[in-house]
Order: sequence, then structure tokens, then C-alpha cells
Amino acid sequence: MTVADAARPVLVLDFDGTVCIGDAPVWAYAEAVIAGLLDDASIADRGGDASGALDADIRARLGAFLDGEPGSPTYIDGYAAVAALAADRLTADQLQRAYLTSRRALADGSIPVSTPAGLHGLLSELGGRVERVLLTNAPDDGVRETLTTLSLDEVIDRVVTDAGKPGGWSTLLPELIGDRSPSTVLTIGDIWGNDLAAPLRAGCATALIDRFAHRAGPAHAIARTFEALYPDVRAWAADPKGFVDARPIDLDATAGLGTAIGIGTLSPAAPSTSSTS
Repeated sequence: MTVADAARPVLVLDFDGTVCIGDAPVWAYAEAVIAGLLDDASIADRGGDASGALDADIRARLGAFLDGEPGSPTYIDGYAAVAALAADRLTADQLQRAYLTSRRALADGSIPVSTPAGLHGLLSELGGRVERVLLTNAPDDGVRETLTTLSLDEVIDRVVTDAGKPGGWSTLLPELIGDRSPSTVLTIGDIWGNDLAAPLRAGCATALIDRFAHRAGPAHAIARTFEALYPDVRAWAADPKGFVDARPIDLDATAGLGTAIGIGTLSPAAPSTSSTS
């Protein structure tokens, strides 16, 4: 890191559900999980009707969650939903293999994804005065290729994969904050417990993309889409301390948040390296 970098505010972005949007990667994971389930001997022995019913059930329940249908169970994201729907049939290792299969498909470009409208322009606008960091739990395979496909590689200064959030924040935050005021670091993501809880408690600025209106925890800015947060990002970049001071958060009220399975952190059944942030 140069002296100039150390003086700049830092914008920290999650990958899945933040800069890379669309449900196709989740469905690719679901397809790999379903394939694993249908290979299960106990399912195969019951014949085609049982296999077809299981396939249809997972697709219907995942689709209902992703469409935000009332009454759908609350999961932190689509990846956690898939893992939970298959948790009583597949081991954690099998789920992880299915996840990595889906990430290889993402890497080779066979899964359609997009980026929030106007994000390239926003990041380009911030270039030079804000360090733009992508920080994700996802493995490197699939992340860099997708950034290139979306033309975001040219407006992101640094990429950190396999970050191990939320536990990984214990080493990541001291490096990101350095000698800066914590308010000069803004973290943006779609899973409060993974992406925002630790930075918020460290004094950083935070912005939550709350697609499903789960309201898992507080943030300095909250919206259903990343696009709706652009004015907040600009306000923070112009005056980080003023941005945080104008949006006080009672940190004592966050104690215990982000620990409930399916709300703020990854379910133990979810793929261990999935971004889901």
C-alpha cells in the first residue's frame, strides 16, 4: 500500500448479491445439489416418482424464497436456502462440492450474471480519491473472471477472495483501517452478520442491501437494491465522519445480533466458501 493509498477512504464491496447480481449462480448451485441428491442410492431405489418429487419440491421452495413469496422461510440468501433444503440428505462435503461445481460454471462464463445499473460509473467516479476493494468469501475461481466479464476489473483496485467473513474480519479490519479513522472505511454487502456486523462495531460506515427486507441488523444506510444506496456512497465519500455522525447507531442494541441461523450468519449447512457474501 502506498502513502497515497493509506490516506484515501476505503470502499469495501461484497461480491455475490452486491456487485454480482442475478439468481442464476444460486440456481446453478441448486442444480448441482439436486444432481447429488438424485445420485443418492436411497432416492434412486425409490424410483422416478420419488426423484421427480424431490426435484420439484426443491425448485418450488427455492423459487418461492427468491421471489419473496409471503410465508417463505427466512434464509440469509439463496445459497443458504439451497443448503438448508438439502441438509438432511447431503453432507457438508457434498454441499461444498456442489458449490464448487457451480463456481466453476461461473468462471467459464456459462452462468448469466449482471451488475447493478450504474455501478461502473459510480466506481469510476470514485477512482483516485477512494480505494475500491472487493472482499468476498467466495473462492478466486469465478470471481475474477466475472469481474472481467462485467468490466468491473478496471474500476476495482484490489480483490480479496476466501476472506472467511465474519471471523476473518479480526485480521482484515486492522489492515483496512490502518491509521485512518474507522469512519473512512465503508463496507457494503447483503448479509448483515457476514458483511457489516464486525465493521459496524469497529466504527466503520456500513450500508446494507436488504433485498428480502429481513432487517437482520442496523446500518448507516439500508435499501432493497445497491442502486438506491449510490447517494449514500457519494455522501460518505465526500465526508466520511459527517456521514457516520449524522446516522448514529446504538451499538449496544446490536449485541447478540448476527448469530441466529438463517438470519445473520451462514448456516453450518451452507457452503463454507460461498460468498453469500
